[in-house]
Amino acid sequence: MAFLKKEPIPTLRADANLTDRITDLLVAEITGGQYAVGEVLPPEQVIADRLNVSRTVLREAVSRLKAEGLVQSKQGVGLTVMMTTRPSVLRMVAAEEGDTEQVLRIVELRRGFEIEAATLAAQRRTDEDLAAMRAALTAMEQAIADGDVAAGVDADLGFHRAVALATKNEHYLNFFDFLAGLLAENLRVSRSRSAKLAGRASQAQREHETLFKAIEAGDPEAARDHARTHVEHTEARLRSTQAAEWH
Repeated sequence: MAFLKKEPIPTLRADANLTDRITDLLVAEITGGQYAVGEVLPPEQVIADRLNVSRTVLREAVSRLKAEGLVQSKQGVGLTVMMTTRPSVLRMVAAEEGDTEQVLRIVELRRGFEIEAATLAAQRRTDEDLAAMRAALTAMEQAIADGDVAAGVDADLGFHRAVALATKNEHYLNFFDFLAGLLAENLRVSRSRSAKLAGRASQAQREHETLFKAIEAGDPEAARDHARTHVEHTEARLRSTQAAEWH
């Protein structure tokens, strides 16, 4: 690990800019070719000792790296490098495993996006777009029958990606891919834990079918309404899962 190979740096002054300086130092090391994507950093205490700073300062710096998408805490693994180049566009923290509240915040962001995407898709969809949506629905149905949670999540995201593609606006597609990257793994974990709660997958499937029919019919108002219902029900299902885990 690169951190362990480096000599300790001189003691840093505990002034108002200390966290900024530690953040910049860690960013420089991560983006400077010392790490590969997927590499796990040493424990926080080891890093703090090397940099001669408190755990409080280091944790604040690490939280900034997470916000930039450079690292992510993975349960049972540790602080993992997610990218080695500093993104120049929108930055958000991926939902960590088991963090239902963070997932819900991202789902809330999806609400407006999904509603507008469905509205545009109903106006602009092509036969090819409809075929892609139908294929995703078929894959979801098969995943439910097989009890395959991972395949079900992939098909679910595939359906919504096909809706984004049908807007004929590349920014909708790019933003969907961004959100999907933040949500995908957490949704797999969440749905695996809630698999015992019967009927949820089937309910979501019915919502997808209803939304598809509105888009297929070229009815933007119905598509808007059904997209809103689906996202609101998704939020409700996640909250119910969270409540069940707490009891």
